Amino acid sequence: MGLSDFITLESERIMAEFEAFAMEQLPAAADMDVAALRDHARQVLAAIALDMLRPQTKREQREKSLGHATKAEGAGVEAAKIHGSMRAASGFDVNQTAAEYRALRASVIRLWMEGGPKLGRDEVFELVRFNEAMDEAVAASILHFATEAARMRNLFLGVLSHELRTPLSTIMTSGHSLLLAARQNKPMPAAAERLLRGSRRIQSLLDDLLDYVRSGLGEGMRVSPKDVDMGQVCGRIVAELRANNPGRVIELETLGDPRCVCDEERIAQAISNLVGNALKYGPADAPVKAKIDGSATDQIVVSVQNGGPPIPEATRESLFEPLVRGANTERGGYNLGLGLYIVREIALAHGGSASVESDAQAGTVFTIRLPRTASDATSAAFPGLRMN
Repeated sequence: MGLSDFITLESERIMAEFEAFAMEQLPAAADMDVAALRDHARQVLAAIALDMLRPQTKREQREKSLGHATKAEGAGVEAAKIHGSMRAASGFDVNQTAAEYRALRASVIRLWMEGGPKLGRDEVFELVRFNEAMDEAVAASILHFATEAARMRNLFLGVLSHELRTPLSTIMTSGHSLLLAARQNKPMPAAAERLLRGSRRIQSLLDDLLDYVRSGLGEGMRVSPKDVDMGQVCGRIVAELRANNPGRVIELETLGDPRCVCDEERIAQAISNLVGNALKYGPADAPVKAKIDGSATDQIVVSVQNGGPPIPEATRESLFEPLVRGANTERGGYNLGLGLYIVREIALAHGGSASVESDAQAGTVFTIRLPRTASDATSAAFPGLRMN
C-alpha cells in the first residue's frame, strides 16, 4: 500500500497516536476534549495525502522547497495555519506545537513501515513528497502560532494598561487633593481612603499578574498547607470587604466543621477574589452570600453567590481562563480575567476544583471544593509539569 493510501485508510489509527501525544502537552492540554486535542490535524493529513497523489514537476518541487508553493499545492497549509493559531490560543508553547508535528510525522512513517511496504522508486518518491508537505505544514503552523502569540501578548499588555489606568488616576487625583489640603492645614480623610483603595487595587492586579507569569514559566503555584479554620479566614475577608464596600450586604454562613489543612494565605486570596467578583458584577441592591460547608468528612466547600442575570452556559467555562471576552465586560471589550484564573489554580494546587453555576432563580454561584487535608502530591498547581 502506498503512503498516500495508507494515510487515508488508517487516519483513525494515526489520529489516536496524535491525540495521545497531544494529551501529554501539559498544562495546556489538561482539560482539552478529543476535538480540541486533534484540532485540524486530520485535515492537515488528508490534504497532504491528496497533494501526494497530484503530479509534480521538478520545477514545482523546487518552488515548493523554496516556500513558493501555489494555493493548490499547499492545500494542507490552511488547516496548519488554523492549528497553529488555535494552539497558541490554547496555551501551548512553540516547542510543544513543533513537537506535535514531529510526533505526527514519526507515527505515520512508523505505522506505514510496520505493514512492510516494498520500497521501490514510487514509494520513496511518495515519502519525499510526504516530508515536503509536512515541512510546509510545520512552517505555516509555527508562523501563525507566532502571529497569534504576539497578538495575544499585545492585547494582554493593552488590557493591563487599561486596568491600571483607573486606580492610578484615582491615586494621582487624591494625592493632588491631599497636597492642597496640607497647604491649607485641612485634613481630607476621604481622599486618603481613595488613595489607599487605588493602591490596593494596583497591588492586587500586580499580585495576580505575578502568579500568572509564574504559572506560564512552569513554576506552578506553590502552597504551604497547615491547620486552618476556614470559618475564621472567610470571616476576616468578609469583614475587610464590608469595610471597603459600605452600603453593600455580604452574608456569611458556616456549616459543619470548618477546619482543614490548606495554605491560609492562598485560600484567603481565592475567597477575596470570589467575593470581590460578586460585589463587582452583582446588583448593588442584592446581597452577596458566602458559605463555608464543612458537613462532609473529606472535603470543605466554599461558595459565593450573587444575583443578577444568568451567565450564558457557553461563557461559563471560559470565565476561569485569562484574557477572555467576558459576559460582563463592555461590548467588544476584554478583561484580564486573572482573578478567577488564580482562584482555579489555587484550588488545583490543593488537589481541589473550582466551578460555576448560573441561572435566573439562584443567580451565579462560584464554588471551590478542597480536600480536608492537602497532601504532598498536591503541593503545586500544574502537577504534570516537571519542576527543576
